[in-house]
Amino acid sequence: MKDLILMGESSTIEFKTEDAHNDSIAKEVVAFANFLGGKVLVGVGDDGTVLGVSDRKIEQRIVQICRNNIIPSLIPQVEFAEVEGKTILVVGIPKGSNKPYKVRTTGKFYIRAGSSSIEPTNEELVRLFQNGELIHYEIKPVNGASVNDLNRGYLNQYLREFRRIDEPFETEEEFLQALRNLNLLSRINGEYVPTIAGMILFGNDPKKFLPQSIAQAVCFRGEDESNDIIEMKEFSGSVTEVMEGLLRFAERNSRTEVDFQAGIKRKDLEQYPATILRELIANAIAHRDYSVWGACNRLYIFADRLEMRSPGRLPNTMTIEGMKMGVSYHRNPIIMQTLKDYGYVEKIGRGIIRCNRKLRDFERRELEILDLGAEIRVVLYSE
Repeated sequence: MKDLILMGESSTIEFKTEDAHNDSIAKEVVAFANFLGGKVLVGVGDDGTVLGVSDRKIEQRIVQICRNNIIPSLIPQVEFAEVEGKTILVVGIPKGSNKPYKVRTTGKFYIRAGSSSIEPTNEELVRLFQNGELIHYEIKPVNGASVNDLNRGYLNQYLREFRRIDEPFETEEEFLQALRNLNLLSRINGEYVPTIAGMILFGNDPKKFLPQSIAQAVCFRGEDESNDIIEMKEFSGSVTEVMEGLLRFAERNSRTEVDFQAGIKRKDLEQYPATILRELIANAIAHRDYSVWGACNRLYIFADRLEMRSPGRLPNTMTIEGMKMGVSYHRNPIIMQTLKDYGYVEKIGRGIIRCNRKLRDFERRELEILDLGAEIRVVLYSE
């Protein structure tokens, strides 16, 4: 514990004196719960001086702060520790499973940034709500957009082929209400406005309003990004246009080998099997965090592998191990369902399992999934 204190405050450690105000302690607890968890050491000064606590009733006080001064309440792990002959209280705050948390008396939210607890920006706050499964960012209205920014032809085709609406709508209002029922439109001050899902799925020019909706594809000559670029392309438009563009790019920049088996039998071996590639691209589009601006889905092809890179962290309750076992969480369920309707994914929630099974059949390495904090990376090796 002494070594921990000597390292000073950090993104997971906070010092507090015994006489700290309840709201001051609640602020730090909220920040840790909204982040990755952490420890509050009560009885230690800001400079790391061990002051100790004089009354063991401080334990009960801290528990009451976590239960009564924080919304939603949480239960900390508390234990006393002896440091330099003095007693301090170690308060363990778990990573919150019911985000976002806030201080009851002020109504303020906090997150951890280095050794400080700060109020989140609007975008960060949206992500907290999203991680807490209280809202899906995809149903937020797109500011400045109108119904005319959606592709009417694609919408009519989708309604007819996948929603079995064969009869023409009698009125425009009836048509717009149908789109609203599908969460493709929202109604703001009496006006119909495309949702983020509606714009990404059926927008004429989504990047005009959602620059993060584009996808980039790059093919490198070697095995890392320092090598020469063979081809680089950007894709935008409706979701089917982006999907097909990425698929064609990958097909154009990969090879197909011919394996002549017994007799005259012939077997074509794709470097990157189309069924697996289609699943990876669709999952990246459906599961990425669209509240992260300034970043987009990226398809990178190297000499020995293909990578699908998607902005954002894993959802709050999801782990890489869970993904491999078929545990599903849909950050953008409307987008995911539409991609399933179009046939880009076969069965929701089983994509990784199915892809790995096919790779084993081909005697290939299974998918490598990396959570890099700012992005999720799925690696498909060529051999």
